[in-house]
Amino acid sequence: MMRIFEMLVALLIVFALAVLVGLVLPDHGHIERRVEVPSPARQVYDTINGFRRFPQYTGLRAFDPAMQTTLGGPEAGVGSKISWTSNVPKVGDGSLTITKSTQDSDVTMTLDNDWIGTNKTYNLTITPSPKGRTVYVTESYDVDYGWNLLWRFGGLYINGDPSAVVQGSLASLAAMMAGFPNTDYSNQDISVVEITAKPVLLVNTRAPRSLDEVADATAQAKEKIEAVLKKTGLTQSGPMLTITTEWGDENYTFAVAIPVDQTSFTLDGHSFTIDAPAPKADADDDSADAGQPLVAGDRDKKGLLVVDDNVRAALWYQGLALYTEYTGSAAQLPLVRLNHKAYAETHGYRYSEAGLGRPWDEDVSDPGAADDQRTFRVYLPITR
Repeated sequence: MMRIFEMLVALLIVFALAVLVGLVLPDHGHIERRVEVPSPARQVYDTINGFRRFPQYTGLRAFDPAMQTTLGGPEAGVGSKISWTSNVPKVGDGSLTITKSTQDSDVTMTLDNDWIGTNKTYNLTITPSPKGRTVYVTESYDVDYGWNLLWRFGGLYINGDPSAVVQGSLASLAAMMAGFPNTDYSNQDISVVEITAKPVLLVNTRAPRSLDEVADATAQAKEKIEAVLKKTGLTQSGPMLTITTEWGDENYTFAVAIPVDQTSFTLDGHSFTIDAPAPKADADDDSADAGQPLVAGDRDKKGLLVVDDNVRAALWYQGLALYTEYTGSAAQLPLVRLNHKAYAETHGYRYSEAGLGRPWDEDVSDPGAADDQRTFRVYLPITR
């Protein structure tokens, strides 16, 4: 009996010591990791201020590459939410919701999952590095344990899964962003707009990368289109489009397009309908149809309707596009287009730059505008 009593006393002492230790353990957990990213602050902010890119960089993927995610709320900013489900215990089911964000500075998210504790939050801050060309992204994880002593003991292992997720997320974020165009679009007004398809006549052309050479090629293509307008009785119904195929190291490959007022026309006694192109299986944007006896009414490799003298017709693009109105020199248009690509990457939009997905711009300048004061509407087709 005495031995049993001694064991009970020992257990009571151990329990009392455990309670005492638990009481002195912190009631709050905090970990913090940092990574250097060679990207502008706006790019980093836009990437983390929404969850469209989250599935690609989250550290949870290291535990379960097959985890399923669902987006909710607005696309970005406060209220934006992502939920996930997983059969892997380390991942489980959970969600993140953005509760606070300051442009180019910080983003705070609340975490709801089965990890111990309450008031679980992630905070990501963006600070310029002394180098000036990179930024530091610091991610911290905070959790409250309150008076739950088991949670306080569990907090001793905060450098386990929570730390691994934070470290993995930051490393993947930096690696992912290294593949984005490294350009700062913070001074460019970019919006998402809905485009309605319109019939156009177009000519594919190429010129050396100089304003004068491009202007000459554009003028020649425009003359061919205007000749067809006279033959068909079609009327120009909007500003001219310059559709980019490739901005190469030496040459610029593009198409000059003029929107017209009708989707049907008559040429040499034959009627034709302008519709969306259906490229052939072996189509190549850089290929030409030289040597092929194409006549009016045929389809070239890109699925464009052949009209006359290298002039093609197509119903041009319907859907979402990134849009910027830009005033300045045409020499800056490649940078405007590059900024669109970077914006699409950080926001998780897809773009193809092939077929109807090619970027284009519309020259809406006043007739007497100086070369450095021309106005363009610039578009990049995207899908969400």
